[in-house]
Amino acid sequence: MVAAVSNHPFRPLRHRSVRLLLGASVVSDTGTWVQLIVVGSLIAADTGSAVQTGLVALATFMPQGIAAPVGGLLADRFDRRKVFASALLLQAAVTTVLAIVLGSGVRTPAILTLLILLGSAAGSLGAPSAAAMQPDLVPPEELLAMISLSVYSWNAGRIVGPLLGSVLVITIGSAWTIGFNAFSFVVMATAVSLLRRSFRPHGADDAESTVRQRLLTGLRLVRANRGCFHGVVLLVLFNLTLVPFMGLIPIYVKAEYDGGTSMAGAVASAQGIGAIVGGFLMTWLAARHSRSSLLKGVQFTMAGTLLAYALAPSVIELIVCAAILGGCVAAMFITSVSIIQRDAPPNGRGRVMSVMQAAMGISYGLGLLFIGLLGDLINLHVAFIVGAALTAGAFALLTTRSRNWRTAIDGFEPTPVDPEAMQAITVVAGD
Repeated sequence: MVAAVSNHPFRPLRHRSVRLLLGASVVSDTGTWVQLIVVGSLIAADTGSAVQTGLVALATFMPQGIAAPVGGLLADRFDRRKVFASALLLQAAVTTVLAIVLGSGVRTPAILTLLILLGSAAGSLGAPSAAAMQPDLVPPEELLAMISLSVYSWNAGRIVGPLLGSVLVITIGSAWTIGFNAFSFVVMATAVSLLRRSFRPHGADDAESTVRQRLLTGLRLVRANRGCFHGVVLLVLFNLTLVPFMGLIPIYVKAEYDGGTSMAGAVASAQGIGAIVGGFLMTWLAARHSRSSLLKGVQFTMAGTLLAYALAPSVIELIVCAAILGGCVAAMFITSVSIIQRDAPPNGRGRVMSVMQAAMGISYGLGLLFIGLLGDLINLHVAFIVGAALTAGAFALLTTRSRNWRTAIDGFEPTPVDPEAMQAITVVAGD
């Protein structure tokens, strides 16, 4: 038996709020990818280092590990719509400073990375609120499709952003190109503010509990819920071993294929196209097959394709592998996040999502540093081969050691956490 899931990938678009947010999200995600590829290519050209190039991607995603838990507290205490919009405006302000710095001729990797780090930290404060809003926008059977839409948006940005960034750098320069990203955050904040309803969490925990207690409550909620726990573990594993290849695209095509910004953009765009296709397929297949079976197939396909990516003899093969990897990563992300969203209690959803985002940010950062360092010490071909072996081995270890992983992933109903249970968890967290 398969849990009720809508197999129509665009059904959530019948809701005005979803259409509004998706349209703005495409603009914002495009701007993020413009910045990631442009700044990454600048540093790759100036330094030739996989580690320093990887630090740009690291600065983009690593702040989730620090700022997301604070954002989770805000998401479970205040109107999530207002928290999200405020964080976007703060992110726009920091990105504007980055554009001004580039316009002044500064190319120092440490300064550029620091500004990206601060902007991403601002965005991470609002990310748990954005994630916690999703189940309130659509019926439960449309949740997986809703999460898929966010993946389509992110990867539409991945397709358009690198290509647009390449054109903008040539025509208007890197500073104005980053300025476009700052404007995209303003567009997203405006769309969020136009939502007609409040997203204040219901049944929030005791306002007098300490920050430490509320943070620990989020951790204990994840640990107590098998679906949430297994979903987070799966995301951590593939962020440690496989996802780092994305942040190393600029230096990989430069070091191994003698390519520049345009080639890096082509590989990143291929990955984005594959991710959209993978999202479609996963939404369609989830209505027909168990999620555990789908995840198992995706995991080993990812490992095999990363091996092929590491050994690709030409740019054509590299682009094909990047597209397949993009589809697998999207399928993995959509399925894991939908499991966590499905089982997270409404009054603690912000903190549960912040734990997920923090775990992803930290694991991606560690994986990026490990693969990048291995690439500098030996070469990126070997680094990606190691990543492929670790991807398959980690999943095999998880499924061997966890007897109930299929039940947790295929669960049909969320695990209920009533206010009394939430209070009990909070009390334990404070002991």
